Amino acid sequence: MTTLAAIQGDGWVVMGCDSRSSDEDGRPMQMATQKIVENNGALIAGSGAGRGSNILQFGWKAPKPTASENLDIFMTQKFIPQMRLAFIDAGYDMKEDGDAASHDSQFLVSIRGTIYPIFEDYSWDRDIRGIYYSGSGSPIALGAMAALGIDDVQNATQAERLVRKAIEIATEWDIYTSGPIITKTQFTK
Repeated sequence: MTTLAAIQGDGWVVMGCDSRSSDEDGRPMQMATQKIVENNGALIAGSGAGRGSNILQFGWKAPKPTASENLDIFMTQKFIPQMRLAFIDAGYDMKEDGDAASHDSQFLVSIRGTIYPIFEDYSWDRDIRGIYYSGSGSPIALGAMAALGIDDVQNATQAERLVRKAIEIATEWDIYTSGPIITKTQFTK
């Protein structure tokens, strides 16, 4: 259980997360590792089952796009297939005969200042508003960002303050969300 919140602006991305994990019985744990990591130039934030994040943090090196590479094509043809291969090699990919491939995590991935949410079926889609969220406390954080004026955010500093405050509010209302709150900023290169 998690709260992830992210904003993509003009030339920058701000991602934020909480630091609580829990088992299937709801027992909480303050995580020693962060839910947002930098892996070979990509910011990767994970929610859902921790195994997927473990693999992307410690068992895999993210591919890196060339300077001129189209990021949509890169994500579809390189990043996600290599991520899935890492999951298969680690025994994490779930696929029965005739079923679509899946896993039980969600990820927000930022590459060169562009966020890609990667869903359980390995699909991605981007939001034209540049607002992203995931995890049990994310509806609270999203509502807080809207109430706090997400439409008025003009730079990464303002976005970082807004994301931090929204996750702070989620810690008050979602039992599976707790500080410390971590934020990371990535600029377009």
